[in-house]
Amino acid sequence: MKICVIGTGYVGLVTGVIFADLGNEVICVDKLEAKVEQLQRGEMPIYEPGLEELVQRNAEEGRLSFTSDLAGAVRGSEIIYICVGTPPRPDGSTDMGQIEGAARGIAAAMNGYKVIVNKSTVPVGTGSFVREIIETSGRDDLQFDVVSNPEFLREGSAIQDALNPDRIVIGAPNPVAAQKIQDLYAPLECPVLITDVASAELTKYASNAFLAVKISFANSIANICEAVGADIIQVMKGVGRDRRIGPDFLHAGLGYGGSCFTGEETVFVAGRHGIQSQRLDSLFHRASERWLDKSVEVARIPGLSVLAYQLEEGRGTLAPVEVLTRRHYTGPLVTIKASMGRTLRVTGDHPVILQREDGELQIKRAAQVVPGERLLTLLGMPAHLEENGPMELNLIDLLVGTDLEADVHVEPFDDAFTRLYPEFAAAIPTERYRCPHDIKRFNRMPLWLYHHLRAQGVLPVAADNVRLYTAKGAGTRINAIIPLDKDVLRLLGYYLSEGCIACDTGRAGALRERTLFSFHEDERDYISEVRQTLERLGMKWIERHATHCKTTIVSSRIFAFLLRDVLGCGTRSEDKTLPSIAFSVGAGARRALLEGLYRGDGGVEWQQGGKNLNFTCATVSKALAEGTVLLLQSLGIVPSVKAQWMNKSTRIAYHLDVSGIKQLQALDGLLGAKHQERIAATLAGYQRIIKQRGFDKQGSCAILTVREVLTELFEQAVYSLETATGTVIVGAGLVAHNCFPKDSSSLLHTAQSVGYDFPILAATIQTNDEQPKRFIKKIETALGGFSGKKIALLGLAFKANTDDMRDAKSLDVIAAVLAGGGEIVAFDPIAMENCKKIFPQITYAKSAFEAAEGADATVVVTEWNEFKQINLEKLKAAMKGSFVFDGRNLYDPEQMRRAGFIYQGIGRGTVK
Repeated sequence: MKICVIGTGYVGLVTGVIFADLGNEVICVDKLEAKVEQLQRGEMPIYEPGLEELVQRNAEEGRLSFTSDLAGAVRGSEIIYICVGTPPRPDGSTDMGQIEGAARGIAAAMNGYKVIVNKSTVPVGTGSFVREIIETSGRDDLQFDVVSNPEFLREGSAIQDALNPDRIVIGAPNPVAAQKIQDLYAPLECPVLITDVASAELTKYASNAFLAVKISFANSIANICEAVGADIIQVMKGVGRDRRIGPDFLHAGLGYGGSCFTGEETVFVAGRHGIQSQRLDSLFHRASERWLDKSVEVARIPGLSVLAYQLEEGRGTLAPVEVLTRRHYTGPLVTIKASMGRTLRVTGDHPVILQREDGELQIKRAAQVVPGERLLTLLGMPAHLEENGPMELNLIDLLVGTDLEADVHVEPFDDAFTRLYPEFAAAIPTERYRCPHDIKRFNRMPLWLYHHLRAQGVLPVAADNVRLYTAKGAGTRINAIIPLDKDVLRLLGYYLSEGCIACDTGRAGALRERTLFSFHEDERDYISEVRQTLERLGMKWIERHATHCKTTIVSSRIFAFLLRDVLGCGTRSEDKTLPSIAFSVGAGARRALLEGLYRGDGGVEWQQGGKNLNFTCATVSKALAEGTVLLLQSLGIVPSVKAQWMNKSTRIAYHLDVSGIKQLQALDGLLGAKHQERIAATLAGYQRIIKQRGFDKQGSCAILTVREVLTELFEQAVYSLETATGTVIVGAGLVAHNCFPKDSSSLLHTAQSVGYDFPILAATIQTNDEQPKRFIKKIETALGGFSGKKIALLGLAFKANTDDMRDAKSLDVIAAVLAGGGEIVAFDPIAMENCKKIFPQITYAKSAFEAAEGADATVVVTEWNEFKQINLEKLKAAMKGSFVFDGRNLYDPEQMRRAGFIYQGIGRGTVK
């Protein structure tokens, strides 16, 4: 038969070569031309025993070929296998983007009846999903059937599994389609199970989940064995002899492979007036609904939304937060440092969204990210933020119901209360306000009464014609309506850079709150702008003059309330944040906010003897720095960020620099008249306009390059935030993924979506996650800590006969030893090159014995055959110490004792 296989990943490549080896004509399709060229040269993108030989032989004999021409491959084939990636979303559901793309490509190219086969790991309903896409493609002449044919291959033995399968499962809508697929497998002479499509789809997930249950059960029994002095190997042999249970997958070990952010990571939370940055740990403490689910604290905040990213549509959005979690974590923490000074810190298994060279997005675990790969950072803002943003703030509405309300008085701009008193006097509730004539006499009333009379419709004086104050007589007034125009936003910028709020006690013990703006005495233009805007808002100010410094002081509890409680700007330099309305106002007002910030805490940095320049700004508030980065990027400006200690400083300062002539020109006038003449002359003198380094703009994102990936051991609480889009904008605008569920989590999600909690599977996932932590703690305790210890690590890949580092438990061990001050020398027959991309700082040996030379302990992580019958005498002679920690229970404890080792396996106690 003529077969097209779409996707040359693990499943696609093995599927294609096996069908070719059975005598069919197979063409494998991949949209990555570089990968196609690699395969055409006979170079394998993955390691699998026997794969390279099969590919070369079948390619030479003309049965196997590779192309990037999907349409041509579809037209020339009878059967089309879809073997593309199906990465998980944070809630356990499956990202079907690549499946959809393949289906649309097939529909556009079909030229006759085709059998379309889903081979990818897909959830129940994918067959119907693919059928619907093709049927709604706009072509009425298409004849086809969609079949499910799940794979059950094991990495490391995939070729043997494919040629000697336990069973073939075919989910087909009719006997004709089922027979075509059955004929493909006829040479293998294996059992064939024909089902409906949905049953075949569920079989894959159910099989993997059941295996996970058996593994986690064995690990749980192993933990009990260690406590009571039993041997897990003997126990599981006894259990496995029961024909109802069977011996397979009852081996205790390090588990079969959750993801989170640190508590200081910031997200951008939607509120009443806009969005504002907030730390994850603070956000979790805000939650009104919190409960404990096993070892994980779960929380919800009704109505909570955060800034996120629509991967499919390529734009920013506000996404509902479905759940928050917090758990204690011990394991590798990965710090990904990218260009423009951006940093992402996540657990080693956290998914990271990357852009490939062809522009497509891919998801990798943090521990697999390597320098040269590309992160996304958001440009622009969701349009509806600005469209629905407030044009002004009504202090009367904002003060009602607050602790401050009882102290606030309302005064009209003219004599309106005195003049109109006869019209509303009868509506005054005298049981609450016993001196109504004071209103007529002094032309003022309490805020609560003003609000009451306006609600009754008897007071025709609107909020835009009154001002508020808390101290009678000469107290500072402020207009009740605050317009969110450029002047006010620039004033907020000045407050963030040069302002603070001071509290003290005034006359008669009254609380007094003063807002201060401090500038150098030469910054007359900035001082004048602040004072003019304050006067425009109805406020008076006083001046204090110190050495070379002028401070403008506004004594108003209401103004302090506006800045601190309404806009959330903070009160001192270290807790400053952007006002909540910063992203809800127009581009001109956002620009004005930046002007105030840069004029107060920024300036010009001249370079190359004055030939070039940067606009620079600094703050000790991480939240303000990250918010300002996002604010700049909302205007299409990508700044660089640098954190460093300043002279005599007790806090890290965050420097934001804007460079590149196009970006500088876009911010023309940012610093006002100061330096403007020299800035203009410098920009005019640029000899060349070259592309700025460090980022590429593509649509609603800037693309940053990963510069360095660091891994450390981390033991602390970590947080997860799950959104409806599966993404969240964190830190300085980076597009981040939520989490990375596995097959078991996907099945758990399916069960929960139909109303079943599946408690057995939930417990399985938790048990598996805890197993590596117990093993590492065992090693650390036995050695008295890792500091100064040399560890020989045997095995790196997640299992034998593969170079795959995904879910590899070696990564946890390496991170723990390095973080504890120890040294790692590792050996793996195949996977060392892949591990070097993650941990280049450790030493890689040419053999197990070279790795063990002078080691205090040997740790076995992967069950390679060459480790099973290792020469124990030679191993002991190479080592300095006597500890062997066997994460796969490869060795006989008594034999290890006789060889002079202190041996610890999984569930076998300690043998000396």
